[in-house]
Amino acid sequence: MSTAGFNRIKQSLSGQKMVIREAELDDLFAMTSLLGELFTIEADFTPDVRRQREGLAALMASEDATLLVASMAGEIVGMCTLQPLISTAEGGVAGMVEDLIVADGYRGMGIGRQLLAEIEKRAAEQGMSRLQLLTDQGHEQADRFYDRHGWQATSLVARRKMLA
Repeated sequence: MSTAGFNRIKQSLSGQKMVIREAELDDLFAMTSLLGELFTIEADFTPDVRRQREGLAALMASEDATLLVASMAGEIVGMCTLQPLISTAEGGVAGMVEDLIVADGYRGMGIGRQLLAEIEKRAAEQGMSRLQLLTDQGHEQADRFYDRHGWQATSLVARRKMLA
């Protein structure tokens, strides 16, 4: 579809009411699809429907995790997750924001901003003193988005070691 076609869709949907709510089991298929889109963008991950569905189900089963979805006209168009971790630097609970994604055809409508604001609100309500997230190096669009919303780059570098 052309850029003009996407813009027409965005304009027609801009009058639609967007709802942010807790994710439900019925949302797993749509959320897995969104993760597939996210992991296509991210250099370090590869979409794997089975693994993404298992991860989402484990998050949903956790009393500590927060999973939010954005819905327009009954369609899941975005999602964001939050997981607590104990920070020795903060002397308490901090939060890891993961999986913030808005479906390609719905970007630029403020959905990501609203998901992030709701995650930040929930984190504050849970007594978290700091939030952190990871982005791909050189992903300028993501960097600009987070900069606009008060997120600061740090000197820390993420590393990983696969165990299984």
